[in-house]
Amino acid sequence: MNLQIVLTLIRNSLPRNISKMCDGYYLPLTTAMLGVFSLVVAATVGKVAGIEADIYTRMAKPAVKHFEIRDIVHELRIRFAADHGVANPAALVTAVRHSPMANLLISIAIEESRGNPVALGQAGEQGAWQVKASDWGAVPKDLFGQAGQAERILRALLIDTNGNKKKALARYNGGTAPPGKSYRYAERILKRAGYLQMAVNYLPPKALY
Repeated sequence: MNLQIVLTLIRNSLPRNISKMCDGYYLPLTTAMLGVFSLVVAATVGKVAGIEADIYTRMAKPAVKHFEIRDIVHELRIRFAADHGVANPAALVTAVRHSPMANLLISIAIEESRGNPVALGQAGEQGAWQVKASDWGAVPKDLFGQAGQAERILRALLIDTNGNKKKALARYNGGTAPPGKSYRYAERILKRAGYLQMAVNYLPPKALY
């Protein structure tokens, strides 16, 4: 077809098409297309929102499990302390709850004073962990302070003994040159802490879901 004829046809039809658009000739088709587009957008937004909600739900579940298990561990420690003669086991266990040495600290407190924060020893030892102020400074009056002090002492002794728990505990009990009975003391502490660890490790199946 001749190019000139094509251009003439386009020029002749253009005003009519523009006129139809102005008169609303294409309005139903345009409206329908806009409706379909709106539905697609709404569906997409809804799907994204659903995915986000599912992600937030999945992220929240482990935190709930973590705190549930942590509460069970806390309760098991309280029960263990109570079974070993601690008068106020909840107070003792709460004082060491956030310590990585919690089981060891509970075992020592049971051995030294049954967790009694006002206990006094024959050689001037004080508090639940029977610390001598002459060796380690003033002993706090509250269990939280005493627990923190006992943990700092143990950490220092572990550094001095290159991480040897038995030697560190023997020194905790008998000084820099501990006698044989201090090593037997250390063995009792470690054995009890091991029993406590086993009790804590046994979690009811429900806690894992």
